[in-house]
Amino acid sequence: MNKKTRSILIGIMLVVMCCLLLAACSNDRVSYFDYTKKDMGPVGQLIYWMRSWIGNYGWTVVVFTVFLKLIMLPLDFWQRYSARKSSAKMQKIQPLIEGIDKRYGANTQRANEEKQKLYKKQGYSALSSCLPMIISMAVFFVMFAGLRHYSTYSSIEMFRVLSNKYYDTFNEKVLELDKEDDIYKTYKAVYDERYAEKLAELKKDNPDASDEQAVLAGKIGGTTAIIDTEYGAQIKALAVESIKTTYENDIKESWLWIHNVWQPDTWVSVMPTYDDRFNSFKQQVNMEGYPDKSGGENTYEIIRSAVLETGSYGKNGTWNGLMILPIMSIGLSFLSMWLSQFLENRNRKKAGTETTVNQQQAMTNKMMMIMMPLMMAYFGFIYTGAFAIYMVVNYMLSIVTTVALRVPVEKLVEKNLAKGDKKDKNSKASYMR
Repeated sequence: MNKKTRSILIGIMLVVMCCLLLAACSNDRVSYFDYTKKDMGPVGQLIYWMRSWIGNYGWTVVVFTVFLKLIMLPLDFWQRYSARKSSAKMQKIQPLIEGIDKRYGANTQRANEEKQKLYKKQGYSALSSCLPMIISMAVFFVMFAGLRHYSTYSSIEMFRVLSNKYYDTFNEKVLELDKEDDIYKTYKAVYDERYAEKLAELKKDNPDASDEQAVLAGKIGGTTAIIDTEYGAQIKALAVESIKTTYENDIKESWLWIHNVWQPDTWVSVMPTYDDRFNSFKQQVNMEGYPDKSGGENTYEIIRSAVLETGSYGKNGTWNGLMILPIMSIGLSFLSMWLSQFLENRNRKKAGTETTVNQQQAMTNKMMMIMMPLMMAYFGFIYTGAFAIYMVVNYMLSIVTTVALRVPVEKLVEKNLAKGDKKDKNSKASYMR
């Protein structure tokens, strides 16, 4: 495979990977009232189960990444072995290839036919390490999709719990009033009336409306009746405080310096905006059927304003993180690739087999060392902190396995090539005659 073909294939692979990641980010919206943890898929449900005994989503992602790396270790070994074996074989037959080029000169068709015969006889294939790489990429996208689904589920659950807390506070405080109090009588009368109205509207417009929608409609109707009164303003202040307390004690999923692992480790807000051009709640969730006049937006903004007050970074505490993980992913991605190439180059120099093909491969590797870290950094900056945690831990483990597997891979390759030499001692002579 020449330099141009190899570069084109590498470029196509990177473009396809970017497209798949972008497609995974721009998932279809899910229904607020229908989406449950059963819809998260097997990876999301496994993470949910692991979190139940680990206790923190950030550390759950760390443990899950280590667990996944251990499962994939045989495949990782196979991929490294296949790549090293192909490289060693190419180094071995390079003199034969150069001999074929000299012998046939401008007759490239005949030269290519002879090269293909040589490759087949020597068991060399430029794509021999592609299968394990494809499997690794498939696992990566499954992991990516699982975290994406969990992120959506987490956003819905956060809003559901906090909005219920907000409206429940109004109901609880009104029920504490004397039943002869005028505010109580007004509230209860309007609550019952609006509950019945909303229920009738739901059943008319949406015969399949859930009990959750009906009950929520009554809560919102009753709250609307009292919120503009002096007593209602006092309850609203208490309701907002209850949101903060519930979020801090029961909902918040922080990890080290990150306030919310389902938001990027950057200067974005702790809770996504309702409607924005990127990464907004509305883009992820279909709020059709939410029984407030704005279709959920007004309630969401109340919840979001309260949650943002719990932050501690940036202006008014709105930053979710400090951009540490995305920057680490850039450095570790570069280090991981550099280390692999450094060890490969050292093996070549040690064997004294530096060739033109090796030089072409080095140029391709340099391109990869620039493009891959930048691509991972892009997704680290725009996607969730949980995904950034996965990337950083995965790169750390890759560096460890690169060093740990180097010796056994080299020994196995040498053993395999030695067997091949015994089977065909006259390979060079047969192609040079």
